[in-house]
Amino acid sequence: MEASLPRIANPAAIGKPRDYDHLLGTMKDLHLSLQVGTSRHAIKRRREAYGLPPYTVAQAIAPYTHLLGVISDRSVAARCGVSAHMVKAYRESQKILPVFRPKPRQQSLPLGHPLRAYKPLFGFVSDPEIARVSDVPLDAVQQARESLGFGPVAPLLQPVEIVPLQDCHGPLLGYESLLHSMSIAKISRIVGVPYSIIEKRRDFLGVKPYERVSRAARYNHLLGVIPHSLLAKLVGISASRVQDLSRAKKLAS
Repeated sequence: MEASLPRIANPAAIGKPRDYDHLLGTMKDLHLSLQVGTSRHAIKRRREAYGLPPYTVAQAIAPYTHLLGVISDRSVAARCGVSAHMVKAYRESQKILPVFRPKPRQQSLPLGHPLRAYKPLFGFVSDPEIARVSDVPLDAVQQARESLGFGPVAPLLQPVEIVPLQDCHGPLLGYESLLHSMSIAKISRIVGVPYSIIEKRRDFLGVKPYERVSRAARYNHLLGVIPHSLLAKLVGISASRVQDLSRAKKLAS
């Protein structure tokens, strides 16, 4: 890019100061004219009266020159507010090579390997869970994971196991073992005891209200990350159910 010749200010043409004088030359004349509500030619005449060169893309990119070739053109463009195409043209005019990041080598499992279909789980699911769902010995899963270059994944916390209560004998009793596994309304229908009595019994025993938790809840973080078929097999539900859960998650986000 050729350097423009220095311009000389013309005080006689400047006249009274304007509120936008400090913006002259910092953006395109058209953009500044739209911002301040005057004509493009009026902005141009005033800029030239100050001896300021027209705004160029190079002015926007220049403060980020140290990032050219270090991060992508698109990333530089996002910082300076111009298009990636303009950043590329400026970088090439400065004889700067684009950023180069070699892609990591993609390891694969040979055809017929018992874990080939489960490769998407590595890096997201623990070895014991992969061994369980694939029916492959744990040491073989570990060896395959290491050969693929994945680090170990911590197992998911198991849900707290609740020891069921023992049923008591007597009038309006005998349903205590159900309090951890179903709602009061359902217990009431099964045993024929009024809702309010079961509710008071539950509170007396200090049992938390029953909440139905989906088996897939522990794996919500994998929705949309691994194939639906593998997630369905991992959780023990149908692939269509996983698809419904994934769709619901997208709508909620």
